[in-house]
Amino acid sequence: MRFKQYFLLFISAVIIGIILHLSLIFVETAGNKVDLENKLMIVNSGRADATININSPDKEDLAKQIFFEIRHTEDPAEKAKLYRKIADECSGIELAQEALWRLCELYLDDFDEPNVKEAISCLEQIIKIYPNSEWRSHVEFRLLGLYEHEKLWEKMTRLREKIIKDNPNMPSSLKEELLKRKH
Repeated sequence: MRFKQYFLLFISAVIIGIILHLSLIFVETAGNKVDLENKLMIVNSGRADATININSPDKEDLAKQIFFEIRHTEDPAEKAKLYRKIADECSGIELAQEALWRLCELYLDDFDEPNVKEAISCLEQIIKIYPNSEWRSHVEFRLLGLYEHEKLWEKMTRLREKIIKDNPNMPSSLKEELLKRKH
């Protein structure tokens, strides 16, 4: 008896899915049929429900799709291209900031030879594009260390002074540590 109930439930779900699919084929937007290949995205994360988005994916959706690709990519050069794609095509969202941060980490840790110049470029881009980012302090301190590593003394000094100026309530021990970082 249970098998019959499960079988009928399964058949009902399949029929509902087919009806939903067929009805979406005939959906019209502003008098034009929806281009299902480019504008329909059905996300089903193993649950019984599904989210249907008939609009083209926005920046968040695109960034999430690319992050998914990155998780399944082993080659650091390919990962770098995908992170860069997120940063360029999804600029303005938090996931783009995260992509730049991860790209910086990738340049420093995943290639045979660290590419410090590109890592610095990523961090400078975060500061430029996202001046009020909640990641800013992390980015600035990481950048300060990279400037020091690369002996970019002028940039290091300017950034150190800016960090101290922007954080008047900074613990004195941290301020002292920053001031020790003189070339």
